[in-house]
Amino acid sequence: MDIALKYKVPGLEVASSMMYGFPTGARDLWHPSAEQVLMPAEYLEPYEVDIKVQSATAKLELTKTFSWKRKTQLILSKAIKQKTQSFQSLLPKATKGGGALDYSGKFIFDARFDVFTNISHILGNIAEPVFLAQKLLSEHLQKDIKIHIILSSRVPKYSMPMDVYRLLGNPVIFTDDDVYGELVTCSKQRVYSTAPHFLNFEFPGYKEKTYERVFVARRGNRSLINNDEVIKFLEDRGFKTLYFEDLSLEEEWSIARNAKEAVVVAGAASGNFVLNRVGLRDNAEPGSGLKLIELMSPAWNFFEHRYMANTLNGKWCCVRGQITPQMLEALDFSETPPDSLKSPYKDPFRVDCQTIQMALDYLSMGK
Repeated sequence: MDIALKYKVPGLEVASSMMYGFPTGARDLWHPSAEQVLMPAEYLEPYEVDIKVQSATAKLELTKTFSWKRKTQLILSKAIKQKTQSFQSLLPKATKGGGALDYSGKFIFDARFDVFTNISHILGNIAEPVFLAQKLLSEHLQKDIKIHIILSSRVPKYSMPMDVYRLLGNPVIFTDDDVYGELVTCSKQRVYSTAPHFLNFEFPGYKEKTYERVFVARRGNRSLINNDEVIKFLEDRGFKTLYFEDLSLEEEWSIARNAKEAVVVAGAASGNFVLNRVGLRDNAEPGSGLKLIELMSPAWNFFEHRYMANTLNGKWCCVRGQITPQMLEALDFSETPPDSLKSPYKDPFRVDCQTIQMALDYLSMGK
């Protein structure tokens, strides 16, 4: 099989927004106060994605994209290895092209290049291109197709990634061996402006009635030092506190799909909100979608979800936590590359509740 398709990702108008920083004397020596950083409007230029299908062999290669972190994540317990080895015994044993697992006639996508523990990565780097390719190939071939996703055999069979692929509805191949089939490749992983369109799917276990105002807290790395204070502050304003790690994936996705207003400690949990549909329903008013506030560590801030909120017909802003001397040193005076698993990048941080109030007011969420 030899197929070459193109898809033009439309441009994206990104509205101006605000970042509210922890009160500091760097803004006013005698009267420390919150920084207010204007983030100007942006325009993401349209770009083209090439989708190719070739009868070929997918090979696991530990390239530069397969960082030490990802290698480390492949080292699991002996018990898990035994389980996955047992599961491997169910895979086809026929070979083609030098010992490769034979999936001739089936579409395959090699997802072993990415981490398997971060749901934002799975949805953005894997689900987006896979769903795009499925749609275009189904239209091209005039029949519904499903793409098999190749994961490392070391991914635990009973784990978050497996729940994700179960709800996405894609069959999974667990192996570190070569796989022969109709290999699907995409020239770009992300389709920012149309991601919600391709990720607009029904999933089993969806709950129609969930909380409209949610605070998604976080444990462990980059959690809040003053978490209890923030919980009380937001619950007094009608927000329901949730820890996504305590919920089933069906509950997480239902909450993310239905929420009208969300305050989220920035991290993987934020990525779930790409499934939100509040502002994409029929007859939705412009700007009526999800209102999202991210509480960000100064040592690990990124603004990808600002783009996401705009694709959802929503609004976004962020609250940046207090910068420590160690964070400042690492951010601005060190030549060592940042590492999310090391201090100070992974350190808990403190946010100021009054800056959260400023963000609530900015997005007309202050009640």
